[in-house]
Amino acid sequence: MDTTLSLEGRQLGNYEVVRRIRAGGMGAVYEGKQRTAFDRRVAIKVILGDYASDPDMRRRFAREAKTIARLHHPHILQLIEFGDEQGFLYLVMPYIDGGTLTSYLRQRLPELEDVSVIYQQLLDAVEYAHEAGLIHRDIKSSNVLMEKRRGGTPYVYLADFGLVRTSKNTAQVGKDIPLDKVPGTPHYMAPEQTRGIITTSTDIYALGVLLYQMLTGELPYKDEDDVRVIQMHMYAPIPSPSDYDASIPEALDDVVRVAMAKQPEDRFKTVAELRTAFLAALKSSTVFADDEPVIEYDDLYSPSLHRSVPLAQVDIPAPLPPGVPVHELENPVPLDLPPAPRRRVRQTRDVQPVMEVRERPVRLARSAQLNRPRTTETLNPPPQRVTDEPVRRKARIARVPLIMAMVVPAALLILLLMPRVLGFSFFPSGFPVFGTPPVATVYVTTQSKPFDGRYILTASSQTTTPDITTHTLPDHVLQATAQAVQTVPATGTKTIPGTQARGYVLFSNSTNKLVTIPALVITSTTGVSVQLTQAVQIPPRQAGQNGRASVLALSVNIGASGNIAAHTLDGMCCNNGVASSNTDSFYGGTDPQNVAVVAQSDVDAVQNALVPKLQQQVMQKLKQQLHGDETIAGQPAFTINTTSDTPVGSPTKQIQVTVNVQGMASSYSRNVVNQMVTQLLDKEALSSSTLGNGYQQQGTPTIAIASTDVHKGSVVYLTVSAHSTWMYVFSSSQLDAWRQTIKGATPTAALAYLNAQQGVAGVQ
Repeated sequence: MDTTLSLEGRQLGNYEVVRRIRAGGMGAVYEGKQRTAFDRRVAIKVILGDYASDPDMRRRFAREAKTIARLHHPHILQLIEFGDEQGFLYLVMPYIDGGTLTSYLRQRLPELEDVSVIYQQLLDAVEYAHEAGLIHRDIKSSNVLMEKRRGGTPYVYLADFGLVRTSKNTAQVGKDIPLDKVPGTPHYMAPEQTRGIITTSTDIYALGVLLYQMLTGELPYKDEDDVRVIQMHMYAPIPSPSDYDASIPEALDDVVRVAMAKQPEDRFKTVAELRTAFLAALKSSTVFADDEPVIEYDDLYSPSLHRSVPLAQVDIPAPLPPGVPVHELENPVPLDLPPAPRRRVRQTRDVQPVMEVRERPVRLARSAQLNRPRTTETLNPPPQRVTDEPVRRKARIARVPLIMAMVVPAALLILLLMPRVLGFSFFPSGFPVFGTPPVATVYVTTQSKPFDGRYILTASSQTTTPDITTHTLPDHVLQATAQAVQTVPATGTKTIPGTQARGYVLFSNSTNKLVTIPALVITSTTGVSVQLTQAVQIPPRQAGQNGRASVLALSVNIGASGNIAAHTLDGMCCNNGVASSNTDSFYGGTDPQNVAVVAQSDVDAVQNALVPKLQQQVMQKLKQQLHGDETIAGQPAFTINTTSDTPVGSPTKQIQVTVNVQGMASSYSRNVVNQMVTQLLDKEALSSSTLGNGYQQQGTPTIAIASTDVHKGSVVYLTVSAHSTWMYVFSSSQLDAWRQTIKGATPTAALAYLNAQQGVAGVQ
């Protein structure tokens, strides 16, 4: 349901909706009044309620707002505000009341000089957008707004960035799009758009279509079926403007042909190339006489004008902020044209500047006459004559017309001259026959100038009070801590090798000789082998006792199988007379095994899971420490400390991990920043040479924190940008002086006088 159809009279934020200008499939454009700017006229673009709830449409609408906000060019329509209220998403832009290029071309076919000026302005706007990394994607005549200025040639604005794309990653071939679903306007669409390819060359193609349209007044491809139009752009030959109108220089045919080439690589690579070719074609044309150079953009609009902001109507003496009027964005309406093509007729007369005023007027009376009451005396009738003699009535009647014929013209002459000679009148001002000269209403446009500033402020805990001289202000150091403990299984694994069993072997020598046993391997009768760790000498038998000696031995086999029982090695060994035995069992032999150990990933996983939550807790604690309007500068500095009860690599089945997060930040008062920047901006503006006496700041400056740099946790450097608008304010004495000066003057002289006054931007 189209919920925007009944917005007239409603309030959207600071704006009052006056009337609907146009409605489309997804939204509508309204004329509105900005209540906080003395009811200046604005254009309000509203997205329909059903679409306002669609996430994709909301993102697209917000993207359009962000795109327009970052563009600052004299020929790109600026964004005043973006809002979301009462279920409506809306953009607020200046109101341009000069119409669109579509309506302009319906009224007249412009001279080549006008085509040159208008087209160059449009090229400048598109080139600026391309340099900013943006592609418009929907350049067409109805998105070019026209504002008529004194020079006669319209001043243009490029509008509607709803389909804008960034130039990054846009040249890849995408999935083919059905011809009836391709985004954009079919009559201006480059062939590659149906394959999802969007580059700066796409805009250059549309500029070629616009050039053809401005030269001929017609579109290059026309058909009632939009799909058929797209197919013609893809396959039909490129028409030449001179075939439609023989007065068009053939050099411009080449410009259109290259700009509208079917393949992007065959077109002009940049807008700058297109501009160069366009101007060269005009200069080489015989249409321009030798003494009439091609009118270039900079000839009509000075750099100062490029940087100016169109003014809103102002009612003096109450100053109003500036605004830019905007025309209704109309859909093209076909006209019934004669069969013969339109042709340009060269005009030799000088083009006179058209003076238009787009601001609320200042009403000045060119005559300030005193209205004096008209007084007459009642004539006493003469006494009647009583006589017997007959009265001669004929003679008296004859004398009355003669006297009246003399008196009435004289009285009328006096009545007509007295207001101009003596400065007063018997009749009310504006009396249709005998009154004073009618009051003339003069509309005066006041000058307004933008003023921007950029300042670096230092916030420090060592500062106790704000100091505008040193650009310093106090800050508040904030600290907070949060901790969490979590127990998790150990996921690391480790293989422990097997060990050899060990024990002692006892040797007994029954001979009378010393026997040396080397570090040999002894094998029992059961097949168990042990390795002596060293050689051993066994003393001989003495006093009836066998010589004895013991030595450490290791099981040859690794594992628990080496843990042999006592007396397993009993028996004769080595040579006659020497016996071996193990009075105790061998022990310590273990088989290889895999065990769980602490891995570093176990500790990291707990830390990664707990840190974001702990940082949020710290952030909440820091915010709880803020006072009044304080704002945290940048992001807090976090210190993370993680420990576990078992070291990494140690065998265990589970570990307990403790994560501690400490945060530190600095805060500052936003009100203090705004007050300090406002004072700095006022001081700089009043001492600036760009603003003279008589200018006053309108409204509240727009202040934004451009960047925040925190040093050593307590010193904060704030880069703050500020924008303000200053308007010239006329005093009552100035207005009175103007009235007296222009009283009785001719309109030409009055306009010339007022245009020469300080602070006057225009007069009508």
